[in-house]
Amino acid sequence: MKHTPRPSLVEERFFPFECSDSYGVEEEYRTLHWHEEMEICYIKNGTGTYLINGVEYPFQKGDIFIINNDDFHVCKDDHDLIMQVVMFDPSFLQSGSASLYNCEYLRPFLESSCTFCNMISGDMPFAPQLAAVLMEIESEYTKEDKGYELMIKALVLKFLALIVRHFPAEDVSPPQLPVSRKAAEKVRDVLTFLDAHYCEDIRLSVLAEDFCMSVPYLSGCFKTLTGMSPIDYIIRKRIARAKVELMSSRKSILTISEECGFRSLSNFNHLFKALAGCAPSAYRKS
Repeated sequence: MKHTPRPSLVEERFFPFECSDSYGVEEEYRTLHWHEEMEICYIKNGTGTYLINGVEYPFQKGDIFIINNDDFHVCKDDHDLIMQVVMFDPSFLQSGSASLYNCEYLRPFLESSCTFCNMISGDMPFAPQLAAVLMEIESEYTKEDKGYELMIKALVLKFLALIVRHFPAEDVSPPQLPVSRKAAEKVRDVLTFLDAHYCEDIRLSVLAEDFCMSVPYLSGCFKTLTGMSPIDYIIRKRIARAKVELMSSRKSILTISEECGFRSLSNFNHLFKALAGCAPSAYRKS
């Protein structure tokens, strides 16, 4: 079965790096996802929960997250969330040739599930140092003074070096993955397929057979890692797509429901209201 590659989220200026503030969680990121870039998230304000590789991390102001490009994750906003999001392609930090040096400063990402941890609590002694570096990065990215690209690269390296230096010394054990790595890879393949084909007629039995898994095993691993069943994931993707179509096109609600993969208008209306809190017609007028 042909799978689609991970999407790239960085809009390059002259280098593969991006820094921005997120106020709440945008609609397109409210379902589980992953991407080519490595990601650093700093909670400037508010509370919520991150689900990363099946592990839940309640967070508050001051917490920092390190998310590798193989980690599938979703952020849930509880209250007044303001989050700095730094994203960059791994090539941004490479020195020009493969070396142990390159691998060393990427360890916080590459080993986030074994040696390190995806979450760095704001209560850790070295967390304020990391936050200060992230604020410097934001300032450089915003001002674009001469040489800002090199300065940002230097600051990201400093950020990662501080983690390598301090984190293993902390008496904190990273949580174990709730399923095996092999099962996690299977679920990642399934997610990739669903992200590309969620508007099509997808049967769970056929999906399990295509990925050489039993239905119970697929459903169990999928729910453990994503917090929902494969069918619920498909429905949420379809509703998210429908929201976009309702606000950006003049298509009829029936046409949108059919294009998003729903077999009947009544089923679409029922599920849309359950997830969006209002009927499709009311959502379009809002």
